[in-house]
Amino acid sequence: MPGFEERVTERIMRLDPRERRALFRRVERAEAAVDLFHRHRAGGRPVPHPIALTPFVVSRRLLPTLERLADCVHRLQALAPLLYRHGLGSFRALCPLPEATAGWLAGDAEPPAPWALMIRPDVGLGSGPGARPVLFETNATALAGLCNHTAGVAILRDLVFPRVLTPAERRRLGTPPDLLALTVRWVVGTARRLGRRRPLGVAFLEAAAEVAGYSEIPRLMRAFAARGIRAAHGTPEELRLVRGEVYLRDVRVDLAYRDLAYEDLGAPSPGSARGLAGFLALRARRAVLPDAAGEFGHKGLLECLTAPESARLFSPAERRLLAACVPWTRVLTARTTEAPDGRRVDLPAYVRRHAARLLIKPNVGSSGEGILLGREAPAARWEARIARALREPGAWVVQERRPAAPRPMVYLRDGRGHAGPCHSSLGLFYAPGDLGLHCRVSRAPIVNVARGGALACAFLGS
Repeated sequence: MPGFEERVTERIMRLDPRERRALFRRVERAEAAVDLFHRHRAGGRPVPHPIALTPFVVSRRLLPTLERLADCVHRLQALAPLLYRHGLGSFRALCPLPEATAGWLAGDAEPPAPWALMIRPDVGLGSGPGARPVLFETNATALAGLCNHTAGVAILRDLVFPRVLTPAERRRLGTPPDLLALTVRWVVGTARRLGRRRPLGVAFLEAAAEVAGYSEIPRLMRAFAARGIRAAHGTPEELRLVRGEVYLRDVRVDLAYRDLAYEDLGAPSPGSARGLAGFLALRARRAVLPDAAGEFGHKGLLECLTAPESARLFSPAERRLLAACVPWTRVLTARTTEAPDGRRVDLPAYVRRHAARLLIKPNVGSSGEGILLGREAPAARWEARIARALREPGAWVVQERRPAAPRPMVYLRDGRGHAGPCHSSLGLFYAPGDLGLHCRVSRAPIVNVARGGALACAFLGS
């Protein structure tokens, strides 16, 4: 649909100002009706979630490529606990773990369970029919975006599209994969692999402390309840072990979905065994999702994907796909390595000389925190970040900058419309054989809702 997003953006901005403001208010009321909120800071007042009124169109022809790319990342990450425990190659240096987390993995002897992992890598999309996606980020799975995207799709279809799209355009715009349905399929499929076929009980576990953003778990629980699955929401410490069965309040728990890291639980100890008896029982049954592989949302995985020691995991066609789609990425430490052109270079010296084409970001993290763009950064700040990375081995990565093509969008944030060319980040929720899409857009080059961006609903086009 060449020019489709531009046409929709222009139509929204050409609306009579009063009509446009009325549309904005209707969208925000619809968000409030389905609890589509956001907090700009922990403990802050919830406000309607920033949302793009222009659909983000993904070509249907691109879906097989996105799925193959996500499957390659998933295959490597599912093996990550095994690679870490055995210290294979340089894996521990590229994907280091906090001491507490490493303690949880130390006692695991089970083989990898790919079905117990859902991932969320991020890609950028270029323009033109031959453009390849650019895989620039991996993340902890978490829950961010599952309910938000589904709710946003309904709001655009019900309120925005009737006002700015023709009936023919609406018919051509395909409904994207339902992320809520994908999550339910993943959980139910895992339960069946574990032999649980009775009416299921699922515990959604979070840390007790408030964080920025707004929890999607209450809405996710309603979606599970609509499919006959009982769900409860709490902390790992609230799980109870009673005569071999695990309960969270009055719900008998077959599976737990953890929206927290093992580091949040502290190092395993005799004391934690008493306070986390229910959680430990579920973990021993492999009934905690995601499993330990969910701890490896490191950006350093991108270096591992194209490393020679990983080649045997992928077919020749997959290796060509990774070479085309994964930008040059290195964990930033004092070492020699291959530059993008294959020459051996001193890594810190190379990063100093080529700042304009690079960025530095944390090995683990989200919300765009800590990202430094070399082209925009003062030389002193760039040098200070390199020095910090050398003092903190394994904490930072440097990456070739391959920005996605900006797209014209209108998004609504804090009651105001923002229009113009936007940078984008397309998230790929992926469990084996199941792909979902989730997008964010921003006028700023670092794309994140916490930094001024907005949710953008991905739709399928030609």
